[in-house]
This record gives sequence, C-alpha cells and structure tokens, in this order.
Amino acid sequence: MKDCIFCEIVKGNIPCFKIYEDENVLAFLDAANDIYGHTLVVSKKHYENVVDCPERTLGKIMASVKKIATHYVKDLGFTGVNILNNSGKSAEQSVMHIHFHILPRRDDDKFKIWREFDKQEKSLEEIAQELRLEDEKEGTEIDYSAFREDCDVIYTDGACSGNPGMGGYGGVYLPKGGGKIEEFSGGEDSTTNNRMELTAVIKGLKLTGEGERVKIYSDSAYVINAFNQNWLTNWKRNNWKTAGGSEVLNQDLWKELSSLVEKRKVEFVKVKGHSDNVLNNRCDELATSYYKEGQ
Repeated sequence: MKDCIFCEIVKGNIPCFKIYEDENVLAFLDAANDIYGHTLVVSKKHYENVVDCPERTLGKIMASVKKIATHYVKDLGFTGVNILNNSGKSAEQSVMHIHFHILPRRDDDKFKIWREFDKQEKSLEEIAQELRLEDEKEGTEIDYSAFREDCDVIYTDGACSGNPGMGGYGGVYLPKGGGKIEEFSGGEDSTTNNRMELTAVIKGLKLTGEGERVKIYSDSAYVINAFNQNWLTNWKRNNWKTAGGSEVLNQDLWKELSSLVEKRKVEFVKVKGHSDNVLNNRCDELATSYYKEGQ
C-alpha cells in the first residue's frame, strides 16, 4: 500500500534491525527502543488489522509470533513475553498495517503493561448478552443421514483461483455403518484445478481401509471419466501417453490414486457441480475456503 511505512520496511526501502524473517512476516526491533527486545512482527502482505486479515494468513502470522516468542524464552533466558496487538484507531493502532508486538519479560524488570480500569456500570451478565456471538452454523446443519449408503461414501471437490494458481481441495467422508463423518480440506499455493480434484479423491480414499467398498462422488469429468471410460487403463497400456502421443499430465497423482483404487472396490459417480447437491456444495466451500482466505 502506498505510503505505508511497514510496507516500505518489508520491501527494504527503509532499514530496520531485523530479528527474524520468513515467507509470511518480517520481525524487527521497534524504533522506540523502550523495552529491551521490543519486537514488531509485521505481515509481509498488507492487511489493515486483525479484522481485515484472512484467517489462514493470520494463522501463519501467529505461528511466526510463537516461534519468535519461544526463541526468547527457551534460547535467551527470558521468563515470559507480552504479545500485544492494536486493531483500529480507537484501539491505539498507529500504523494501519497488521502487526504484533512481542515484549520479552524478566521477573525483575518492573514493567507494568496493564493499567487499572474503572469498573463497568453494567453487570457481566448484561455485557455478555450484548456481545455474544451466535454460531453461524446454527440451524443450517446438514442432514448427513440422507447420504449414507451400505458402503463408504466420499464426496470430493477441487478448485483453483487461476489455472494454474492458488488451489484448494475439500471432501466429506461418510463411513458405512454410521461411523463418524469427517470433513477434510487443504490446498497448495501454486497448482491446477485438476491436481486439486485428484488430491481430494486421494485424501478421501486414504481414510478408508484396504478391501473396502467405496463410492466416490465428484463433479470432475477429468476424474470420473478416467475410470469409467477406461482412460487410465489406456494410459498405462501406452506407457503413460495419451491417444495423441503426448505425456499424461499429473502422472504422480494418477499413479498414487491408481494404487489406492486397486486395493479397494471403488465406484465413481459423476454429480452436477454448483447445483442442488448439498454435499457437493459443501465440498466446494471447503475447497474454495483455502484460497479465498489466502488472497
């Protein structure tokens, strides 16, 4: 962002006393030099504050904060740390670029971070009623019983923002016999839609046991036709060449998936994407959440 001092520091246009750097953050000493080791952990990508920052990115920033704090305590002999964040001008945020303060502490440093506040006029019960956050999922739970069958059932989906680009996969596993239902998801920062579709099926099948009967539901013709129209069999016979003689793409994933399928009794079923299939739509949400949070 233009005129953001932290963006300029991250770019190297303004010097700093660096403590740590990784792909997500730059950590450096606060110029105020008020408390020994006062460290700022700044996101390399510009977000205004915690409220503005995607969850996945925030999680990566906090992982770096923990790494630095652990170093101070375990390696350098500090006995604790304060980890502070101001989000919004009313919360005394002075630089509108998400960052965390780490204050290394010792038992005898005599610093007082917390000041005393006047007691609120309202009771805790009244305040809780006014501030309570309701569960967004309440009243929208999926009725999974309608999707159970006499075999293991897996719904999968893959998605990509750009192709190639940042991609995600998602799936829902419904084991036979009323076992615990599992949702799974993940992704990669540079991939393709087809790789995510394949990865979703692979992750799902790995939840099942060898020899089990499994039904895979997917909206990917790329995946479904490879098995139901014998594409995969022909690729293997032709030494992983297509009918046109070119190399089959994603061979690593196809080989892994083929090995999993060979050890199970798998049926592949094509469903219409972005339609009225509740579980297919849920898989799409799981898949797209990976890259939507990362953008």
